[in-house]
Amino acid sequence: MNLEVGTWPAFAIQDIAKNQKFPYTKQGAAKDISKKAIGSFVDDFVAGKVEPSIKSEPIPEKQEAGATVIVAKSYQDLVIDNEKDVLVEFYAPWCGHCKALAPKYDELAEKYAAFADKVTIAKIDATANDVPDDISGFPTIKLFKSGSKDEPIEYSGARTVEALAEFVRDNGSHKVAAAEEANAEVETDGMPQQAAAASGIKDKIKEAAEVVKEATLNEDEPTDSHDEL
Repeated sequence: MNLEVGTWPAFAIQDIAKNQKFPYTKQGAAKDISKKAIGSFVDDFVAGKVEPSIKSEPIPEKQEAGATVIVAKSYQDLVIDNEKDVLVEFYAPWCGHCKALAPKYDELAEKYAAFADKVTIAKIDATANDVPDDISGFPTIKLFKSGSKDEPIEYSGARTVEALAEFVRDNGSHKVAAAEEANAEVETDGMPQQAAAASGIKDKIKEAAEVVKEATLNEDEPTDSHDEL
């Protein structure tokens, strides 16, 4: 609630819909918790005269390679007030699942670097910054698509670079494919068709690859793939 530690009694007003906090911080010789003072605070809140308290890390002076770092003070600008599709990872520094995802997520960001005008791959430490979203576990990944920022889509698929890229492409407003996917589109018109015998071998290889992929996913993705708050 962003209350002043060690000063009790204390209270705050919370806007549950917007996840905003309004701690009562009026100071005098001692904190004024009289009926009149608290009543005035509530009246000011109802009248829209009280600014919410925002816990935030400093805005980074420079963004490093990889995912864009968001803090509470830059959240509105980088996530909401733009026309980009913004994929946001809400993480906690102590979360083991978040640490395992980190290099893959940075790789995803690098693949979308060439499309920075349409897509942002971002992350925010939800333990050090107030966020307006409902977060029940870490990591939580949501896509804020252009034109529908008030209805983010939560990601629940495999935590691989390919799966995340497909999610952004398929659900984003701009339908942007990651760099490798775009380069992988090869013109096949006029090329000879696969021979029948080789086609059967190809099917066998595909089946084997699917088995390996499933086993790998099961090994990499434990049933409990979130660290709860």
